[in-house]
Amino acid sequence: MQIILNDYSSFLGKKGERFTIKTGDKKQEYAVKDVDQILIAAASSVSVGAIKFALKNEIDIVFLNSIGRPLGRVFPCKLGGTTLTRKRQLEAYYTPRAAKIAKELVKAKIVNQAYFLKSLSKSRKQDFTEIANSNIEVSKRIDSLTGNVDFMRQELLGIEGVTASNYFGCLTKILPFKGRDKDSQDHVNILLNYGYGILYNQTEKTCVLAGLDPYLGFMHTDRYNKPSMVLDMIEGFRPIIVDRAIVTLFAQKQVNGKMFQEHPEDKQLILTKEGREKIISAIMERLYTKVSFKGKQTSFDDIMLGQARRVANYLLDENKGFEAFVYRW
Repeated sequence: MQIILNDYSSFLGKKGERFTIKTGDKKQEYAVKDVDQILIAAASSVSVGAIKFALKNEIDIVFLNSIGRPLGRVFPCKLGGTTLTRKRQLEAYYTPRAAKIAKELVKAKIVNQAYFLKSLSKSRKQDFTEIANSNIEVSKRIDSLTGNVDFMRQELLGIEGVTASNYFGCLTKILPFKGRDKDSQDHVNILLNYGYGILYNQTEKTCVLAGLDPYLGFMHTDRYNKPSMVLDMIEGFRPIIVDRAIVTLFAQKQVNGKMFQEHPEDKQLILTKEGREKIISAIMERLYTKVSFKGKQTSFDDIMLGQARRVANYLLDENKGFEAFVYRW
């Protein structure tokens, strides 16, 4: 589980083998064995004792900005995986392995979006099956792309862009927005931004735990302060976790004006405490949802970590192969 500090009056401390949270007169305690991560979504207070306690138990602390993206994180002084994994990640960039990983991740994103559209068609008047099937057919063109990742990137992104446009075009039929635009001030895009920010945090964590360099990706280009591997790895899980959670919030009529407010400085709409609570709760519920995978019940959170480790294993040994996760609803 995750401890989430979402109130400006919260204080995180330590008592014995437990974390304590004080918010006004309310007090909560969590056994350290039950905590995987600490998210700080508002300007709360954290004791030095709690920080050291978290680091000693290999629990990372993440500071989120107003749109849910990590501002920074405190990790224990050891990384997952080995230095060899990162060396192989760098060496693989100009080899077929990098191209294979990029192709598999983009295909999985397109197919996951398509299966999500099909699942939506089962319970609504709108039928997106034809568009979903068309996107799946388009994704098959990826198999024919050849050359290193730099050579194929533009065509790969072109295929991804066309199918994403079709996908979000369908979502506009059931959600109150005109399409995906990260700079838009409509409620749907604000929630998507925050949800993707939380998922970004989880994806970065899986990269680090698997021994991958979060800033050395294959599909997304390298740029200063751009975690391109995180952006590569997050794609296929966006529709499964964030998009599904937000569609559910709107379907259950849980989204209202009280969830949004103007930022005091730039006057842009941001989420209120209530808004953050709802989207964080919805995303966490999806992350820890148990689904059948390889013959056992597994959470999406564990599946994400498993995929990062499969990438690392493929970089270390090409014979192990790599196939990205596809969720059939």
